[in-house]
Amino acid sequence: MKRVMVGIAIAAILAGTQLVIGQGQGQGNPFVDHSDTGETIHVLPLPASLHSPHDTQPTDAPPSNGLSVFPGSYGSGNLINHGGPEISLAQFVAIYWNSAVANTTFNGKPLHTIVNEFANTFSNSASYTVIQQYGTTATPIAPQLAVAEFIDAQPAAKSISDSSVRNYVASLFTRSGSPLTPDPHTVYGVYFPSGMTVSTQGGRSCTNFCGYHGHFSYNGIDIKYAVFPYTDCRACSLSGKTVADIVTIVSSHEIREAVTDSDLNAWFDSAGYEADDKCAWHNLYRLSNGAWVQPEYSNGLPGYAGPGCIVP
Repeated sequence: MKRVMVGIAIAAILAGTQLVIGQGQGQGNPFVDHSDTGETIHVLPLPASLHSPHDTQPTDAPPSNGLSVFPGSYGSGNLINHGGPEISLAQFVAIYWNSAVANTTFNGKPLHTIVNEFANTFSNSASYTVIQQYGTTATPIAPQLAVAEFIDAQPAAKSISDSSVRNYVASLFTRSGSPLTPDPHTVYGVYFPSGMTVSTQGGRSCTNFCGYHGHFSYNGIDIKYAVFPYTDCRACSLSGKTVADIVTIVSSHEIREAVTDSDLNAWFDSAGYEADDKCAWHNLYRLSNGAWVQPEYSNGLPGYAGPGCIVP
């Protein structure tokens, strides 16, 4: 895992950054929101804000000695391939807004170490490789998820808009000393410090959502990104879970969706719900290293369990 620490202020990049709109996911879907400038993004709503007649599954998966399959809590039916792109050889770069969020400690471990261990264990495990069924002949999804990190030194702010998050990610591609380059196979995940609110057209972090993913065009390159507010708020908390636990749960959700529905026009069901949406906030379980994650929905294609939410 690469670790780079740089302390240079933001250079907002507006020229050469063109925002594009994901299409195909329906109105009224609680997982669909928009940037403050109108582009479609895909959010993870608060646990308490989701209501469904099928929302009967427990928060944590019951003890099991093997693979379990649970009904999806949201959406309708299996996922459908709408023809949009997936990421074949995906990399996840965890970008920490500053060292305060990177080094917040839980049980003796800084958050960036926890996320690193989660992502590396997540990669090539059944919790990640289940998404290979959503690859295509032209774009098969690899079982490995390459992992890297970048710890920045930006001053905390009271709030930041989604468009400013996109501009910030774009600024890292040209900033002197930054190792990041624009890559269509990378998911750039930005982790924000405590007290810094992210705003979208539909609301604010910890008031309306706990994370999201989207994409934008940078000099003709399709950039995928995910946003991870610091979830030390009651609305994004779950009984018995630390902030770090919620961070890895939200990260598992957004990483898989960014790979399988990169531009919000690939894999989702007839009601517009992506694979992780259908299993959100239910039957949570631990990876082998102890990190908490959520199940992934499987269509149950040959070689894969399901249909339903898979707990390996």
